[in-house]
Amino acid sequence: MEREEEKEREDSSPIKNEETKDPKRTFNEEQIKGIIKEVVEQNILQGSAYLHSRISNWNNSIVHSVVEKLSALNKSFKYIVTCTIFEKNGAGIHATTTCYWDNNHDGSTTYRHDTNSYI
Repeated sequence: MEREEEKEREDSSPIKNEETKDPKRTFNEEQIKGIIKEVVEQNILQGSAYLHSRISNWNNSIVHSVVEKLSALNKSFKYIVTCTIFEKNGAGIHATTTCYWDNNHDGSTTYRHDTNSYI
């Protein structure tokens, strides 16, 4: 009886062993980073100076566009996208993130867009 219950649990598991190599379940960091880079470069004009009044729009546009493009990949992931833009003025910034996930399927990436007046 115990073996039957164990077998039922295995059969109802959302991820089967043979699915671990499925490209829809594999995080492709280079592909994701490429999408982020493309979106950032489309939304921020090269040579633009840091203007506080533009940052909110840039942030919103970048985050929404990245999520749209990631969703269009039709992969079975949940995405968390954050964007931080700050003026280069000599002040420091420190940031840390942590996640709890399945190392075989999940991942994260960062993209840094660096200009003379902002990062």
